[in-house]
Amino acid sequence: MRLGRLLVVVWVWGVALFQVGCSGCGDPPVTYGLPGVPGELCADGLRNGDELDVDCGGSCQPCGGRGDTSGPSGCTGNACAAPTCTDGVKNGAETGVDCGGGCPACAEGESCGGDADCSSSLLCLESVCARCREDAHCGAGFACRAGACVEDDFSPRVQMAFLPGSTVLRVRFSEPMVRDGSPASMLNPDNYCVELTDETPHECTPSDAFWLGSELSSVDPNTVDIQLPFAPGNGRYTVHVSGVVDRAANGLGSPRHADFEVGSPLRLMSATTLGRDRVVLTFSRPMLAGPDAPGSAGCSSTATCASRYQLTGASSLGAVLSARVLSAPRDNEVILTHVTAQGGGQYTALAANGADGHGLQSVWGERLGASPLDRVTFTGFGPLVSSWQDGPVQVDPFADGVAATSAVAYRGRMYLGPNADGTRAVGMDQDGVRPDDLAFRFRKDTQKLAGSRSSNAAGAPFPSIGFAGCRENSYQCGPDNEDGRALFASGFFGGTEWLMIGGSRSGGGLDYVYMSRDDDATLDLKYVDLGQALEGTAARSFSALGFHEGRAYLGVPISGGTRRPELLALLRAPAETAGGLDARGNGTGACNPSAHDVCNLAAHRMPGIGAAGSPANPARTVGIDFVGEFNGKLYLGNNGGLVRATVQQPLDYESSPAHWVSITPSAPEYRAKQSLTTDKDMELEPSDRAWSRMAVFNGHVYLGRNTTAGPQLWRCDPALVSGPSPATVQDCDAGDWVLVAANGKGDGQLSQFDNPNNTRLTLLAVNGGALYVGFDNAVDGAVVYRSVVEAPASRSDFTGQGGCLAATAGCVGLGGNGFGQRSVNTRLGEAATLADGERGFLYVPVSGGPGTPVRLYRQQD
Repeated sequence: MRLGRLLVVVWVWGVALFQVGCSGCGDPPVTYGLPGVPGELCADGLRNGDELDVDCGGSCQPCGGRGDTSGPSGCTGNACAAPTCTDGVKNGAETGVDCGGGCPACAEGESCGGDADCSSSLLCLESVCARCREDAHCGAGFACRAGACVEDDFSPRVQMAFLPGSTVLRVRFSEPMVRDGSPASMLNPDNYCVELTDETPHECTPSDAFWLGSELSSVDPNTVDIQLPFAPGNGRYTVHVSGVVDRAANGLGSPRHADFEVGSPLRLMSATTLGRDRVVLTFSRPMLAGPDAPGSAGCSSTATCASRYQLTGASSLGAVLSARVLSAPRDNEVILTHVTAQGGGQYTALAANGADGHGLQSVWGERLGASPLDRVTFTGFGPLVSSWQDGPVQVDPFADGVAATSAVAYRGRMYLGPNADGTRAVGMDQDGVRPDDLAFRFRKDTQKLAGSRSSNAAGAPFPSIGFAGCRENSYQCGPDNEDGRALFASGFFGGTEWLMIGGSRSGGGLDYVYMSRDDDATLDLKYVDLGQALEGTAARSFSALGFHEGRAYLGVPISGGTRRPELLALLRAPAETAGGLDARGNGTGACNPSAHDVCNLAAHRMPGIGAAGSPANPARTVGIDFVGEFNGKLYLGNNGGLVRATVQQPLDYESSPAHWVSITPSAPEYRAKQSLTTDKDMELEPSDRAWSRMAVFNGHVYLGRNTTAGPQLWRCDPALVSGPSPATVQDCDAGDWVLVAANGKGDGQLSQFDNPNNTRLTLLAVNGGALYVGFDNAVDGAVVYRSVVEAPASRSDFTGQGGCLAATAGCVGLGGNGFGQRSVNTRLGEAATLADGERGFLYVPVSGGPGTPVRLYRQQD
């Protein structure tokens, strides 16, 4: 059965378009309007590839077959099929769907008149042969994943909630839901609960000041309006949903809730592609239709549209030609039509917020909220970006010129952030579709139970983690007046996954990290007061964050007179009902897990790692470059060497030195080179670290080292050294390290793949069944190679563009050096991988340094 045949009807806001034909690939198809037909496809009618189901107000009947134009009872103008081709040629003049195999299939991205025009596995969507872009393109019981309609065993989630009217609460789900009279329907009021937002987002205690009525109506298959009995008072609320299912009877996944705010500024909520050249924007309240009138969201000329909207992203979409406000109840939605066809990457839609004089206003005369409330992200209609040679997933992802950002996997999705002013992140599914624009709500520490109090005089909550130059004691900075770029990490405490954000404080005295187990569009972050563990250190930022064995490990670089790196072990997360954790620390004493919440592990005394170690670390700024895990043990390193734990949950080095052992390579190639050092103790990038990355591949540990002469790639073979204790056969020890992929020409003690312009090794990751190695290169552009060999040792074990052997002269990196843009893609950022069954997705932020906006690339294996 070919489910795609159902999709030759495209519903555009109540008007059905039926497209058929063997029109030439690239030629416009013939389109028939079906007036009077509700905008929904049948959920239970016949689908056999050539027949078309149409829902005519409950009279769901299939067409009688090829050539039957009578249609279901009550339908008008229903042309179920068209004449057969007479000569098998797609020349735009004939519209038959059965061409007896004579019509050549159209390729992805070419124009079509029906599914029969497209090659196998492609659908004719919006007159273009394409893979599915959203669940609505697939039949009931099927979902769109990685561009294909597959059996829907995916859980829907609550996407957002907002108030389009003073007494209307609108809840939107991530996919079409059941909306009949059953208990599992999204129209059943018993499935909703609203409360004042609290610290337990997974539980609901109905608010006395805000209760739900029983009048619910469907806005579209994904969206429900709940009519409230009165207008609620200003404040922040959470709507919880339970008991609903999607069309395939899948129960609700996470998040099952969404926050919304009464009295908040007008804002852009979301954007969704409608085809090659259209996108629909959803505002939080109804918009003035116009078009072209002052304050209107509509426009009919490129000049007027340019004063209201802008589209940026993976490729240029050209000018916005028009904007049309839909009729109620969707009068908060605006359809933009633009010149250039969308690709399969991500785009950012911006609406004028009045600050620049454009004056976009709603019917109440409100201005759109300032950044980030004036912009949203969407995935384009073109073929999905699945490899680096497909081009970037996104260019300038926040439309603010940010030159460096982090990628982290969290709750089965990829998170990218923060943006330039520390107020926003973007979350997306593994394959990059369904992006969500994420806001922050940071809690403030107002009591001194242990450590410190938050220093920002403004009242909580805070929307930003801060940025360089932010105004102190304002909402521009973080709760503790953080004023620099943040670092992301994720991991588990007690079986619960948390997102961690560590900011920067240029004046020193950094005391806080922030944590969230939230996953809706507004991430509520609890504070963790580290003051007792960092007291007197003049800490300004975090150089490394990681999770291991139910703890979080935080590396803190210190410069100046003490030059002591700090390594903290956070032993527990904030309580579910608390606004944060005033962590009890060990200070300079022994770590006691029964008495302490956070322990300083005395890294300054570890051999090679710290200034007080033996041997001592001589660098002017000493930090922790990475924290990693192998065989249940913690690994860390910096310019002075490598150390691993000998137990799963190590205590501080000063009181328990046997919990740690130096594993600095003893190989002559290591001793021959001096590790890179840096004077930076804020906003560190992979190129600033002596050990940029750690990866575990097929039972071996790989580390990228940057020296003053150039990069080295090291592999640990644990079985090389098995004693004496504390050396083991299953852990990495000093004698287990070997240099990998040594140059064949030039300096044979470096791993540059024979390119002296590969000056820093900044990417080391495992994705799918491959090991990826990447280099910063200011001349040729960033260079990336991969290996699928069990234990790669030489350059010939790695491949580049087109599968060429990296040991072969002229073999360029994957996607081309610089991913095809050598002058702007020169530096690799904080990358992350995310697994989805047998598939793996590697996300890499790339830039050209300060002044060059980030580009995001993705590789699927």
